[in-house]
Amino acid sequence: MESIRLSKVEIFLPGSKEALSVLPEKVVIRRPYPNVTMCVAGTSDRKMGWSIPLEMDTLPQWLRLEWLIQLPVDCEHSLMTIHHQFKLDFNLTQQGHVFSMDQTSTFYDPNARAVSFLDLDHIEESFTKGDESFKPYVLDESCGFGFAYFQTLNLNSCAWSDLICDQIEDMALERDIEPATQFTTYIEEHHNNACCEILAADFYNAIRLAREVIVPEQATYFNDSEKHPAIKLICQWWNDLAPDPATRIAAQIQIDVRIADDNQYWSGMDEKPPWPIDGEWRAKSRNACARWDEFVLIEFAQSKAANFYNAHSFQVFNVAGQDFWSGDGVAGEEAQTWDFAREGLEALRSFPERFPVAWEKLKAAL
Repeated sequence: MESIRLSKVEIFLPGSKEALSVLPEKVVIRRPYPNVTMCVAGTSDRKMGWSIPLEMDTLPQWLRLEWLIQLPVDCEHSLMTIHHQFKLDFNLTQQGHVFSMDQTSTFYDPNARAVSFLDLDHIEESFTKGDESFKPYVLDESCGFGFAYFQTLNLNSCAWSDLICDQIEDMALERDIEPATQFTTYIEEHHNNACCEILAADFYNAIRLAREVIVPEQATYFNDSEKHPAIKLICQWWNDLAPDPATRIAAQIQIDVRIADDNQYWSGMDEKPPWPIDGEWRAKSRNACARWDEFVLIEFAQSKAANFYNAHSFQVFNVAGQDFWSGDGVAGEEAQTWDFAREGLEALRSFPERFPVAWEKLKAAL
């Protein structure tokens, strides 16, 4: 993260053309989420941003950020610049007097959007998924190598207790956990979460295929990963051997893994927080799950064709018919083309790096 720097944070008050810096003396770039590499700027004592006192009669009209990214030595340019400018519209509600940038999350606003990737060779309106509040531009050479984008942001006031960023402050991080080599707690609960157990060889072969069969982007099933050999192998195992014949309709998977000797599964899916091992909702899904040893729970889902997709949301159902995963407020094109099976495929592919103790135990069990 030494390669990423937030160099400017400025606001513009009404009627003023002079920028006012609100950048703290020392900004710390962290990866505050449990299992992703997303970088966030904070301070020495806060992972997620910082507070700026505002006067209600002079609320800022614009917020401007400048990020500098050091590129690898083999790149044509040594530095990439990203300018991100927000036009801010404030709405004071009865919910509180705090305005937060984490309202860009769909937890707050079903119409919220975030830009996660830009290709400098193909900056066009399509990457915004039709959202006219984003306007991307390639920087003029005189301004450096990089891009800028402008965004209109409507901020509704809320209470401090509503802020997602504050909930993340004390969240445990997967990469900081000391993995357990054996478990003494929640063993019965883990066993009860699955209706059967997969053999080490079958689970290992699914991981092996996920790592060996690399799907190029132009492949016909790149966006239909339930056709990947690894997904087909593990789903066929379930469809041959699941105790309840009515559930032998698997085409997708997701995995959860125990790391510490506690009441948590860590998801193989990016950006998904840990889940408790016990709970009524786990008992309801047991007929859609298999386990491997004391480490892994595999939940099987139905084919994309059997799930629900519309212009703004999707629902993925497990093989027992429960709502397995939902996406609300997702832009139309993404909702209709999003490939949940690819999340399961990536969980298999990255298993040895993400869960090294479980991986060694799996190989030893062959």
